[in-house]
Amino acid sequence: MDNSISKKNVIWNMIGTTFNAFNSLFFMMIVTRINGLKSSGVFTLAFSLACLLCLIGGYEGRVYQVTDVKNEYSDVEYIVHRIITCVIMMVIVIFYCFIMKYDIYKFIVTFALCLMKCFEVFSDVFYGVLQKNDKLYIVGISLFLKSVFSVVAFIAFDLITKNLLISCLVLDLVWVILFLMYDLPKSKSIIQKDSYSFSNVLRLFKTGFFSFAILFLSVYLVYAQKYALDGVVEESLQAIFGMILMPATIISLAGQYLLQPILNTMANLNSNGEKKEFNKIVFKALLLIAAFGVVCVIGAYILGIPVLNILYNVNIDDYKLHLLIIIFGAILYSMSTLLSAALTTVRYTFVQFIVFSISSVIAFVISQILIGQFSIYGAAIAYLITMACQFILYVIIYIVIMKKIDFKEVA
Repeated sequence: MDNSISKKNVIWNMIGTTFNAFNSLFFMMIVTRINGLKSSGVFTLAFSLACLLCLIGGYEGRVYQVTDVKNEYSDVEYIVHRIITCVIMMVIVIFYCFIMKYDIYKFIVTFALCLMKCFEVFSDVFYGVLQKNDKLYIVGISLFLKSVFSVVAFIAFDLITKNLLISCLVLDLVWVILFLMYDLPKSKSIIQKDSYSFSNVLRLFKTGFFSFAILFLSVYLVYAQKYALDGVVEESLQAIFGMILMPATIISLAGQYLLQPILNTMANLNSNGEKKEFNKIVFKALLLIAAFGVVCVIGAYILGIPVLNILYNVNIDDYKLHLLIIIFGAILYSMSTLLSAALTTVRYTFVQFIVFSISSVIAFVISQILIGQFSIYGAAIAYLITMACQFILYVIIYIVIMKKIDFKEVA
């Protein structure tokens, strides 16, 4: 690949991912300032649910699609599969809201945010096509445009209407328009019109199941404490926990800066049987994340709470320790995500399903116990314990597998 294209991919992917990662922060700031702490509590829970349920729409995710170097499935088959999973996602969202007996206000906010995430994961399958053709910079530009227009439109409509429902629906409109005007035209010409088989589409459900389950459980782990807090604490406290969790979410998403650009490299090294180089790039990436983590912890200690107070226009000085605990956990989670992508590249997914299943059980049990005793502080401790357990499991599994496998056999 041309070096200039490689740099362009990295730069624009970083820009797009940055703006997309910060969107949830901007939305929370806007809602808290304009609509109040109670509405902010509803929004943060609804957004968390949208982030979890959208994994049903994304199913196996872009990692599997991009690292499909043998082209076992055509682009069209990936797209048709994504249409089906997106429909399933939205049906589940409706049933979930009814089962939880949400009132009309909470239902519409949740549905609108889930619909936005549905559009996001549908766009993601086209992003996968672009990335496989070394056009990751187009993905970055798309995310940048959607992020900027989403925030601007959300602020404008919320300021004018003071209505959270309308503002959330506007987000859906922004994603649809930009998909039709930018994503589709940019990717349409490079989509491979290979022979299409519906049996292959169905086989994708089986092939990608463990990757899907891993992604689903990974998002559950990020928000497990939020779900555990629902109905246990007041919505205002739910909002406060959302505020101190937000920097951790951004840190986790920022890990994509490094991950997305090296996916192709890892796939090629695996395909060529270059095991030593593969391990080297993974190790370097882990060191970079750890270094980034040190900077984040120091920054959070000095500026974290004052910045959050200014951003949200609330006083959360009593939650400094909570913030530091959560950020440390987020760094461990980012490192686990990198190891997960590496293992997915060499097609070891079942063992990751076991890791995430164990971590999810730990998260559920620990959250129930600690939140019941210590409220938000217990939620922060539960978050750290969960992420530490997951990282330790990943390190052990990665070392064992890399000693065991022959890349030439896997490839």
